[in-house]
Amino acid sequence: MRRALVPMMLAVLAPACGPARGRPASPPPSAEGSAEAFDAREAEILRDLGAVDRRLAQRTRIAPSEADLRRITMAAVLREDPTLAVVDGAIDPFSFDARARGLAVAQQKIARLPASVASERASERELLARLVQEEAARLEEERALPRSASSLVRAIVQTWRAPRSITEAADADRWLARRLAGVYDAMTAPAEPATSLDVVRARELDDALDALERIAANPGFIRATQELVRVREALESAASKPAAKAASEWDVIAPRARAHLGTTESPDDLARALAAAEVDLRARADQAVAAAGLRRESLEASLEGHVFVSGSCLDAVPGSPVRSMAAPQEREAACHLRHLVSRADDDAARAIALAAMHDHVAVASWALDVARGAATIAETQGRHRLFAPVLPDARARYERIALARPVAAIGAGEAVRVLLAGDPYARATAWSSLGDVPLDVARRELGAAASDAARSKRAAQ
Repeated sequence: MRRALVPMMLAVLAPACGPARGRPASPPPSAEGSAEAFDAREAEILRDLGAVDRRLAQRTRIAPSEADLRRITMAAVLREDPTLAVVDGAIDPFSFDARARGLAVAQQKIARLPASVASERASERELLARLVQEEAARLEEERALPRSASSLVRAIVQTWRAPRSITEAADADRWLARRLAGVYDAMTAPAEPATSLDVVRARELDDALDALERIAANPGFIRATQELVRVREALESAASKPAAKAASEWDVIAPRARAHLGTTESPDDLARALAAAEVDLRARADQAVAAAGLRRESLEASLEGHVFVSGSCLDAVPGSPVRSMAAPQEREAACHLRHLVSRADDDAARAIALAAMHDHVAVASWALDVARGAATIAETQGRHRLFAPVLPDARARYERIALARPVAAIGAGEAVRVLLAGDPYARATAWSSLGDVPLDVARRELGAAASDAARSKRAAQ
């Protein structure tokens, strides 16, 4: 694992000024408005974003070149940013200011993309701009240590590359120890309620540290292991705090929901819409389960594997790198859910899909009620019951998603609302051709497709 601190980077920056080997050259001025020019610029922007955050490189499956990495890190290094760390040539997740500068550069490049392109490229330009907005929202959320610590620790684990030598292991140990020390300092310093580590997020961090602990168990990670122990000790006091009373955090969550989901409704309007969907889905699922003759035990076992599924989820959309990206964590459960619905091709599968849709809406209501301060998690579970009983571990997982990842929980519920705007099975299938897009874009494009189909049908009659 090649790791370099700021002074070490200065020696390798000069080559970044020349053209990158194997990278498309900039198009001539006469071609600036062409689709080919757009595609070349888009590829450069996506590589830049991958250098800003390795998680994005994984989602796009487009690896930045060495020249891309040097070009992106050069500005941060020359600023002598004391918070910067460069890991394998890329900015690490804790380098918040450097990430912000990288996103700002990407935003400027998007603004300069040729405007006179075909309609499908215009849509791609919009989605590129939305992608940068989403990552800017993620950055601001992750700045809020120690509350964001679990997300940052998972980012380290997700993008980890094993050291290939004793020297690399020593560099990795120093870097990881430094970042864990920062988490510890944030946990033990006075914090505002919006950034403090509550009981649920303390458990999320504890889980994230399990995977990191397996990495630190390898030879050479002495300092990182020591810092891990300190963080674990600090977690014990955070996890022993009493459960919080109902209090609104909607002013913090609303901008994130707008960035990742496109949700602009008021929390009260959203709550009413989710409640109506929940009632509708319970009736549909009850009828479908009875018609399919599903046994309760079989339904319960199937549901547990289909509610808030995690892991990479994507659709390959020809000609659109952005739509073909793996869904971000805020839309990951929604992506898996619509895939489940699109595959429901018999009575039993459709009954399970309807019940799963119901439970995603119920958990979305839990998240929304807590986020807007309308109820505690215990109170809202009494109002929005799951379709079938689940094991305690599964219920605890749903609770933590609702409390610690409210945008993801609400996003799954909102995806269900998009599906229910017509035939959910047909819309879920059609959504695969759209790929991963914010939910307002899916709602708009699926609605436009339905309108076109209706007009064609009328014209044919």
